[in-house]
Amino acid sequence: MATSKRPSPVDCLVESEPVREAARALIAAVQEERAGRGLSARNYAKCIRELERMRGRPLVYPMLTSGEGRGARVWMADGSMKLDFIGGIGVYAFGHNDADLLETAVVAAAGDTIFQGHLMPGPEELRISRALLRHAGPNLKHVWLALSGADANENALKMIFQKHAPAEKIVVFEKAFHGRTMAMAELTDRPAFREGLPQKGNVLHVPFYDANDPESTDKTLAALEAHLRRYPGQIAGMCFEIIQGEGGFNTAPREFFAAVMGLCKEAGVAVWVDEVQTFVRTGELFAFRWLELDEWVDVVTAGKLLQGSATLYTKAYNPRPGLVAGTYAGSTVGMAVGTRLIERLEHEGYLGEEGRIALLGGRIRRRFQSLAKRMPRTVGDVVGIGAMMAFVPWNGAPEIVKAVLEAAFEEGLVLLGAGSNPGKIRMLPPVNTSDEELESAFACLEKALARVREEHDLPC
Repeated sequence: MATSKRPSPVDCLVESEPVREAARALIAAVQEERAGRGLSARNYAKCIRELERMRGRPLVYPMLTSGEGRGARVWMADGSMKLDFIGGIGVYAFGHNDADLLETAVVAAAGDTIFQGHLMPGPEELRISRALLRHAGPNLKHVWLALSGADANENALKMIFQKHAPAEKIVVFEKAFHGRTMAMAELTDRPAFREGLPQKGNVLHVPFYDANDPESTDKTLAALEAHLRRYPGQIAGMCFEIIQGEGGFNTAPREFFAAVMGLCKEAGVAVWVDEVQTFVRTGELFAFRWLELDEWVDVVTAGKLLQGSATLYTKAYNPRPGLVAGTYAGSTVGMAVGTRLIERLEHEGYLGEEGRIALLGGRIRRRFQSLAKRMPRTVGDVVGIGAMMAFVPWNGAPEIVKAVLEAAFEEGLVLLGAGSNPGKIRMLPPVNTSDEELESAFACLEKALARVREEHDLPC
């Protein structure tokens, strides 16, 4: 008697409609149970103070979410609502309470394990690895998963150092940010982020691209050449942020990156691209592919929207056994949701020059242009690509940036600062942000700017 072939666990679970229907029922029950259970204003403030006391420092914003949201909107535990245009610092691809991703998460959570380790991977690890390599280009052959973006960057650094041993120096751009671990804090060009930490002195800096300086590329190349002459054979690699995140959403043209990466390759220096924050947000999964830089790239890291992190690398940088390991490869839910997210980006028209992410960037820029017509001395430079944008308010002084952020929060819009000299205000909205959500967000921003202008006696 013939027997039917058992479905593969790699492919069948997420697509099973009965399973997803059961997940929908559970989600509906949880949301119904949660509805209407907000805290009073007094208890809300008390909970925030308690959390701050346990953390040992104030929250960035005095807010505690309820677990309810829709798109760019998120409700606080006291029943108030905010427009979330920072998304956990770029983590929420489709905003809050996306039904499809919640179903995927519930199905994954009912599987065998909550977290997956490198010793015993499950089908979710196979699926997300496949999805990443589909978009990584012809040269990147391998992927290693981890938890945070800093973990992925640590693994990249290890691979580069092992490949180029005994070279021990890394070149980074000024204003770079690469994570919060000990090694990444040293690579990050923010002294306040490593105050009191010992340093090895193995990090060398070169200037990032300056659009206002026609000699910017030449200056960066000259600085890199000077390091290569001073430390022959001692530089293992150079790390590139295609868009500087914490540094101010600074961007550069393809020609700049191609010239600097080309010099690295001529000198035998590894080219490492940090895409922890740019992952997905520029119109392709990887910004280096958006700029067609494939031929120079050796190692790439991704995170945030991935719901975990990954290091991708060429065969030449495949490390020897024992160098990269760790207990956890990631959460089962994170891997499943990350894979589903990539599949939706592929199939729902988000990627490419005419994709929804690129179009979102154009819509945001047009709203900044409209705002600048009404407040020409208020809105300075607007920078970024796609769903990763920032602007300079007035002269970008720290106290002005802080005032605008606080006023925007009070008006119902959550944003974050970035960079210095000048400081900027950054937006990392959901990639499916609607026109209505954009209009509401910019209305809140305009009210906040008007308040700050009046309070600080600034020009319009």
